Amino acid sequence: MNKALIKKIILSMIGILIFCIGSYTFVKFNYIEGSNQVLSGPEKAGRERFEYLSNLDDVNKEIIQMTSQKVDSQQLKSLLGGNDKDFTPAYLSSLGFDLAPYYRTLTVENIEYVEEYVKKLVLDRDKENYYLSFLEEWKVGDYSRVVVVHKKLFQEYTFFTNGREFKEIDDYRLATAEEENAFLDYYSLNNKEG
Repeated sequence: MNKALIKKIILSMIGILIFCIGSYTFVKFNYIEGSNQVLSGPEKAGRERFEYLSNLDDVNKEIIQMTSQKVDSQQLKSLLGGNDKDFTPAYLSSLGFDLAPYYRTLTVENIEYVEEYVKKLVLDRDKENYYLSFLEEWKVGDYSRVVVVHKKLFQEYTFFTNGREFKEIDDYRLATAEEENAFLDYYSLNNKEG
């Protein structure tokens, strides 16, 4: 074979390799928010088991995301452009949150996992007791403090440099069962394991 043909073959193989790597990267990392997004493969297995939790900020983010199904706010709806919806839309990823289809639902199993993780963190006694007390309440279906906890953790966790107006929200309330189900249905979380 002549050198020109070998060079063309090598360049073609390099091009195909780059295309394959690019395609894989695009599929793996280009998530589009929407109501029909489905998780699969290793991303689902890892995310569903909360493997990404590594510190208190991660726990706070998870709790905020899990409790989003339980809270409603007209001010938040307005900021998120969701006035036409029967529920308050999920928080923006620019505030530091996952896309809504990655949210875990507020189930006993998920609460227990977060509770176990809180126990593993090195926290002062008051902070640990604070977290464990509301997680225990939620495990037995008592959501009387969910709005207060959600707002407090939201104020502590959120990247307000990307949306200072979110810090001013003061009309949070417990969502009705209809609003909660509308949230879960819209983001395809109602039948989601985890």
